[in-house]
This record gives sequence, C-alpha cells and structure tokens, in this order.
Amino acid sequence: MQADVKWKWARVAACCVVALASSSARADDQAERIKALEQRLDSSAKLIEQLSKRIGDLERSARAPTVAVAVSAAASAPTAAVAAASAPSPSLTSLQEQVDQINDGLNHRGFELGLPLHGFVDVQAATSTGQDPLRLRGFNGGTLDLYLTPQLGNRVRSLIEIAFEYDPDGKGSQADMERLQLGYSVNDSLTLWMGRFHTPFGLWNTYFHHGANLQTSIYRPQFIDFEDRGGIIPAHSVGIWASGKTAAGPGKLTYDAYLSNGPSIRDRALDFNPFTDDTANKMVGFNLGYQPAGALHGLTFGLHGFASNATTFTPANAPLDVARLRMAGAYAGYDNDDWEAFAEYYDFFDRNNSDGSRHRSHAGFIHVGRTFGSLTPYVRYERVSIDAKDDYFNAQHTGRSSTRGVLGARYALDARSSLKLELSTTTQPALNQRDELGGIVFAPAASYRRAAVQYSIAF
Repeated sequence: MQADVKWKWARVAACCVVALASSSARADDQAERIKALEQRLDSSAKLIEQLSKRIGDLERSARAPTVAVAVSAAASAPTAAVAAASAPSPSLTSLQEQVDQINDGLNHRGFELGLPLHGFVDVQAATSTGQDPLRLRGFNGGTLDLYLTPQLGNRVRSLIEIAFEYDPDGKGSQADMERLQLGYSVNDSLTLWMGRFHTPFGLWNTYFHHGANLQTSIYRPQFIDFEDRGGIIPAHSVGIWASGKTAAGPGKLTYDAYLSNGPSIRDRALDFNPFTDDTANKMVGFNLGYQPAGALHGLTFGLHGFASNATTFTPANAPLDVARLRMAGAYAGYDNDDWEAFAEYYDFFDRNNSDGSRHRSHAGFIHVGRTFGSLTPYVRYERVSIDAKDDYFNAQHTGRSSTRGVLGARYALDARSSLKLELSTTTQPALNQRDELGGIVFAPAASYRRAAVQYSIAF
C-alpha cells in the first residue's frame, strides 16, 4: 500500500515537472516569437527606407535628360535609348510594389505589437516689447503633441491628436483633443470623415498641425492662428467632411466639402463649439484645388470659402447679436526643388443682423522659404484689413487690422529635430471695440517686436 501511494505521488510530481517545463517552454517560445517579430518589423522598416531612397534615385534618373549618343554608335542605338527612356522603368515599378507589400504587412502586424505612438515636443525662449499681448519675457515649455493614426483594414481611417500646453495666461496647463476624426475611404477619390478636424481652408491650416517640427516657422500667420491663441476665423471644425483627389488633365483635382457646428463669440474670443452647437446655425465650406504635373510639379492653387452665422453671447449666456459671416478667397503653394512658398487670400462679406449693414474685410499672407542643405531661411508678410463696424470681428479682442513682417531661419539638426530663430514686427491701428456686454472699449494703436528661438523634435 505504501509503495502504491509513493508511486502515485511520484507520478503527480513528474506531471507537475512536465507541466512547468511545458509552460516555461511556451513562455520562451512566445518571447522568442515576439522578439523575432520585432526583428522582422525593424528589418522591414529599414528595407522600406532603402527601397524608398532607391525609388527616389530612379525617379530622378528617369527625369534626367538623355545623354547624346556618340556619332560612331550604330544608327539604331539612339532610337533604342529614347524608347527605353520613355518607357516605364521595370525596376521602379518592382520597387514600388515591394514597398506597398511591406507596408500592408506592417499594417497587419500592428495589431500584434500594439498601436505605435508618435508625437512632437518643443521648447522656446522669447522676448518682445511691451505692447505684445503675449508679453514674452523668457523661457517657454512649448507643446507636447501626441499623434496617432490607427488604420483598421483597408478602408477605415482615423486620426487622433492630443496637445498638452500652457494656458494663454501661462498660469496653468491644459490638454486639448485637437483632432479626433474617423473616416471611411469609399474609393481612391473619396474619403468621408466625421469628428473634429482642421478646417480645410487654404493650405497652411491643413498642412501644419500642432507639431512644431513640421512647420518651418515658429509662429503661424496671426489671423489663422488657433482659436485659443487669438485666431479670428475657425481653424478647427466639428462636423462631417468629404475630401479626395481625382485625375484631371495632366494633373490632379483636389476637393474638400464640410458641414460643421457654427462659430460663436464668448468672452471676446472665438469659440468653434467643439462639444455641441449653441445655436441652429451651421458652417458650410469648400476648398477646390488643382495640382499640375510635369514641369509644374509641386504647385498647388485653388479657391476656398465658407459661410455661417456667428452669435455673440454675454457672460450670462444671453445672445447679444448675430453676424452673417461669408468668406471667399484663393490660395497658391509651391513645395519643390528646395523652395517652399504659400500665398493665401481671404475676402469677407459680412452683415450685421442688428441693423442690416454690410461690411467687407480682407486678410492674407505671403510666405517664402529656400533650403540650402540643412538651413532654410524664410520671410513672411501678413496683412489684415478689418472693417471696425463689422460685428463679427469687432466683438473679438484680436479682431483688428494689422501688418506683420517675419524673418527667420530653420536649421535641421537631423531628420527629426530642428532649431529655429524668428524675428517679427507688428503694427496695429487704434479702434473702438465692443466689450462682453456690448459696450465700447477703446483699443489704442500698438507696435511691437518679437524675437524667439525654438528647439523642436519629432518622435
């Protein structure tokens, strides 16, 4: 009997040892599998970089002029050379297919390794003269911008951007969901989005988000700055948005059409109503552009516009007045051959609903930069001409005429970090504005200069 009991316990112990060994083996296998998967992912990413570089080299070679054939060559050689130069490059096509296949593989592996997190962060030091409303006097922690673009399958799209930054008064910090948009790609020419997005007017507002390292300059053009930094038109929208590209002649036609919550004005600042709309008014807008090919590759030009009614509210949340907001304008941009240039124009045709009076205002800027190796010097000129009797602009403390000149330089330390220096001068004429209750408040003329240094990185 005791021998049987001992034998049973021996068998139980043996089973436990085998189970533990099997569990350990499975854990080791899982760790090895994850490690191997990560190694393959790193190898694939490096291969993509190498293939992309090779594609660029082949594209540049394909655009290079054909070298003249020696006189002593056979008569058929020039014909063959021309035919080869005009035909699509098999190597280029093969490389592009490899890149597409690897990208598809990486998208599928993303579910196994988790969602990659990318972002941008910057720090600044700045000083300005006394009439600058920002009153810059030292160092600034800048913005931490987290950026995610999870892709679920071949058609579902998403973009999430969260920014952590200091309040405009510098006394506290805040986290803003700057963009939260979910989309569905119907086909190559149409993607439908819903959520919070950058309003697609002009080029600058959709090219550059809150990540400082993507933008050549330190500061955005003043009148299209973000709402919490004094912008006077809605840089963000919450609603639905259709966008896409389609072939048109030798180039591509781009388009955007959107419907969103209408803007309002509270505490003398623009509110684009990110949570819900406080009135029945909605904003509707469009952006229609064209991107030619060939010798004009890199050029984009188009028309844009939006319309809405904007209500001004008192601190007690009572409607003060309503202004009809209408904007139509044009833009052009060039980004090729080490040049970057943006020109945007905004023409406002507004009406005060209180007395039916009509008012016209203008705004625009020209920005030009040229890259020399790692250094990109740039200049920008901004001009805003506001009708002081326009209720939409008059109710905003930053809704006033101004001119600004900007001179700066961006030095790329590497592909993911840069150091910037920017100088600017701004002038604003005096005018009478309205306070939160509709009373008159005098805004004296202002003239100030600003100097800033920014160090920004992407990760």
